[in-house]
Amino acid sequence: MAEDLSYIVSEINNHARYNLQLLEETQLLSGNGSDANIKGLLSRDIQKMVQDTDSDPDRIFKARTKIALATGFRADALVINPADYEAIRLSKDANGQYYGGGYFNGQYGNGTIMQDPPLWGLKTVVTEAIAQGTALVGAFKLGGAVIRKGGLRAESTNSHSDDFTNDLITFRVRERLGLQVKYPKAFVSVALGKKAK
Repeated sequence: MAEDLSYIVSEINNHARYNLQLLEETQLLSGNGSDANIKGLLSRDIQKMVQDTDSDPDRIFKARTKIALATGFRADALVINPADYEAIRLSKDANGQYYGGGYFNGQYGNGTIMQDPPLWGLKTVVTEAIAQGTALVGAFKLGGAVIRKGGLRAESTNSHSDDFTNDLITFRVRERLGLQVKYPKAFVSVALGKKAK
């Protein structure tokens, strides 16, 4: 099939690249550092905020303040799970108006609707790579860096193991990268949800 339909190889490579990028996000956030795993941000000695009685948006804002007080840096991004982002995005005031604007335009009919609008001005990355119930606020530009060696490599062969005799092709997509965290206090893990009273 790979010989007869050239787009199949491209399709497989594209899908494999997407899966690798999701794995990369997961490793950068929560990798445990063992073997070939990256020691992710959530596995480092970063600041933490536990559940409290105030709202999730309030604690996300307070995380910005924690970063500023500990490092002097300004938080520039938020990483949040799609389910948690949805809960915040669909929250309404006492009048039934969405805080972040409705599905046709902004709050109370003002402005335009944005897809995945930022919370508190932070670039908001909505990804399933972070566990539901946890948000990560950080000064990503100053606090750390992803170090890459080379680029993303997609390779295929039919000479691995018994692929040739079974008319199989093995695909491999890989990249080399590391995570440097210069300032652990430039990141805050926020436990979402209200603390039980």
